[in-house]
Amino acid sequence: MIFELFGRKVIRHGDLVTKINTQGIHQSEIDAMQFVRENTTIPVPRVHSSSPNSLTMDFVDGATLHDAWNGLSDAERATISAELRDCLQQLRAIKGSYIGGFGNTPAVDLRRFAFEGGPFADEAGWNEFLLDGLVSTCPSALRRMISTQLRTDHDIVFTHGDLDARNILVRDTHIVAIIDWERAGFYPEYLDLLKPLRGANWHVGYYNALIDIFPCRYDAEYLADQFIGRISKR
Repeated sequence: MIFELFGRKVIRHGDLVTKINTQGIHQSEIDAMQFVRENTTIPVPRVHSSSPNSLTMDFVDGATLHDAWNGLSDAERATISAELRDCLQQLRAIKGSYIGGFGNTPAVDLRRFAFEGGPFADEAGWNEFLLDGLVSTCPSALRRMISTQLRTDHDIVFTHGDLDARNILVRDTHIVAIIDWERAGFYPEYLDLLKPLRGANWHVGYYNALIDIFPCRYDAEYLADQFIGRISKR
C-alpha cells in the first residue's frame, strides 16, 4: 500500500500501481493522461487498464516533491524548477474553447467540495459559477467588489488542476512523473498556480518557489481567490 485516504487507495504490484477510488474513476482522467503523453514531453505514467473504480498504470520510482524539496540544494531546486516551468509552458500552449474538465465535462471547484458546473462557454460564465458559491449572508457590496476583480480576458489553457507537491515525483534531481490528472481540463491560465496555494503547507519551500516558477504572476487573482474561499458556502 502506497497511499490510503477517504476511500482512495494506491497499491503497488510489481512494476504497476492501481489507483482505487470508491467514488469512481472518470474517463476524462484516463483521456487526459493519454493526451498529455501524446502531445507533450511531460512525464506521465502509462495507463494499462481501468474499471469504473480503478486505474492501473506504470509504477514510477521517485520521491514526492513534498518530501524532497526541503532537502535539495539550491542547484537541484533550480534544475527541478526549470523542468516544471517547461511542463507548465507546454500545458499553457494548448488552448481551449471552453472552461471545464477534459473532454467537455463539467468544471469543478475544489475549494471545499467537488462542486461542479458547466462546462462554460467563456470566463464570464466561470466567474458567475465562482460567485454562486458565496454564502447567502455575503453583503451585496462585497459581492459587487469581488465581481469587479474577476477578469474575463484570461487565456483558457490546458490545466493539470492540482499541482500539489505530492503530485510531482522526482528522482536524481529530475522530474520523473506528474500524477493525479483527475481534475485536468481547460481553465483560466491562473488556476494551476492558485489551486496549490489554497491551504498550502508553507513549511515546504516548493509553495514559496512556485510563485516564481510559474511563467506569470497572478497576485490580484490570488487575492480574489482567497477572498472567495473565505466566504464560500462550499
